[in-house]
Amino acid sequence: MFSITLTIYNKEFLLERVLNSIKNNTIGTYEINAIIDGCTDDSESILDTFIKTNPQIKINKFHTPDVCETIANNVGLKNSNEKYCIIIQDDMIINELDWNNRLLKPILNFSDVFAVTARTAHNWSHNPHSLCNNLDDYLPNSWCDLLYAKNTADKNNLPRNIFAVRDSVNRGPLLIRHDVLKAVNYLDESFAPLEMDDHDLNYRVYKKFGMVSGCYWIDYISDLDWGGTRSSATPKAWHIKAHHKNFKLLWERHRDLITGQKHDQNRILF
Repeated sequence: MFSITLTIYNKEFLLERVLNSIKNNTIGTYEINAIIDGCTDDSESILDTFIKTNPQIKINKFHTPDVCETIANNVGLKNSNEKYCIIIQDDMIINELDWNNRLLKPILNFSDVFAVTARTAHNWSHNPHSLCNNLDDYLPNSWCDLLYAKNTADKNNLPRNIFAVRDSVNRGPLLIRHDVLKAVNYLDESFAPLEMDDHDLNYRVYKKFGMVSGCYWIDYISDLDWGGTRSSATPKAWHIKAHHKNFKLLWERHRDLITGQKHDQNRILF
């Protein structure tokens, strides 16, 4: 029933814990689509050992040439064979038994739900004072402030029985209806490398089908020091440039929804 996409980039220090957390906490029928994304460390050998010692788990291995998350995630998603896709990042350790079925609960209870995140949901707003409004290129050493998140919902402010509907949700762990994902042709690779593809996906699905997304959190660990976005205390130029490019692309495509009526609804699940 579940197809788990796991993109892996140089996580030899953590990967065994990540894989075992999926193995020990996922209930029901599932497969893992593992993408080795340009790894230069021992991550692939760790994955191969896990595959060999866990023949009861269907694990499909793919390779991408260090293309970063958007394209690599699409490889896993497009090769999914199950009804529901879950994106989990290689710096996330699941700590909750039956986490996958908990994430599925809002979709089973509400017919208009497309995606459920265990991380955070929020609405985007436009910053009219941003220098990026009239900028053709990007500001070196500065993140793009063209858009900002508001009405954030996550485990810090949500009771366990609340599913918080917002305009957009972040990937990881993120459960998605595969049929709807396929109908909108998966993640838009114009956002490669790195980020904002998940938010673009939420907006595209809402425009085409009127379906919403939200947060229904589970217990997991993801330490910022584990480097899930390949950044560091001093971000590299390519990361900042991609950040500017993708924020501007999201704004240009979806300013109608970003400036329009917001989703801000908390639904009770029993």
